[in-house]
Amino acid sequence: MSEAVIQFCRVTKVYRRGFHGQEVAALSGVSFEVNAGEVCAFLGPNGAGKTTSISILMGFLFGDAGEIRVLGHPPGDVRAKKKIGFVPENFAFYKHMTATRLLEFHRELAGPAEGGRAPEISELLAQVKLDTFGKLKIGKFSRGMVQRLGIAQALLGDPQLLILDEPTSGLDPAGRKEIRELMLSLKAAGKTIFLSSHILSEIEQICDRVIIIDRGRLIRAGLFEEMRGRDSQVELVVDALPESAEQALRERGAEIAHGPQSVHVVVPAAQKRETAELLWTAGSDILQMNPKKTSLEELFLQLLEPDGGAR
Repeated sequence: MSEAVIQFCRVTKVYRRGFHGQEVAALSGVSFEVNAGEVCAFLGPNGAGKTTSISILMGFLFGDAGEIRVLGHPPGDVRAKKKIGFVPENFAFYKHMTATRLLEFHRELAGPAEGGRAPEISELLAQVKLDTFGKLKIGKFSRGMVQRLGIAQALLGDPQLLILDEPTSGLDPAGRKEIRELMLSLKAAGKTIFLSSHILSEIEQICDRVIIIDRGRLIRAGLFEEMRGRDSQVELVVDALPESAEQALRERGAEIAHGPQSVHVVVPAAQKRETAELLWTAGSDILQMNPKKTSLEELFLQLLEPDGGAR
């Protein structure tokens, strides 16, 4: 296997449940890699195996087969853990502590940062917009504030790799935007981010790589831009669309949406010239012509539909 920050190679995990030890496969031969400096979206429906994968990655569970490497070490190796910042989906902090004291406590537990200068606690609180709440007891924090504090805790040791499970859970749109901007700044600083979230519209704006699993099996993995297709469709915006032209376009498979002041026509990129000629002949004025790419949500749903091969 080539060197990467995260490597899963044919990883299998089977749980045994009930009196007779019934076997339930949580992961079945899953393989993928995440390279340094990437933001990787790790996606799947509930029960797909995401939590099991993250638990194995962190060394909380052991796989039954396959090979895993994190920062060049086996999962759970202290040399890797010192370079990882982790935000679980569900966590709880000591409510009697202040935010500042909690971060001091976690810094004492973690010990010295792995090379370089670890950020000051005041800097971390400012990064997650909690700098004015450092002396407030955590018991008085909102759910979103606790989530921000969890991210600050993950950044304590200036980690190389951040593993974030639903990091924007409980945040309002403004809070999600701030965390998204924080992740982009961390990426710019050379951090690798392995991110699981159900808010696909947020992930789409920052991810480089996408990994999709379902029912314990890998469905798709690769660079997001390659997976969504480069300029696979074209959107033509016109001032008006005669009924005869609209019917002809629909017969060719075009998607048409009427707005208050314009009409949007989406066709495969290969059909843009003939579509433009049809529109001009019909008397429509083309206001815009833009490439249209598949969104992450569309890609996700396509791959999990029956004809997408996942179910």
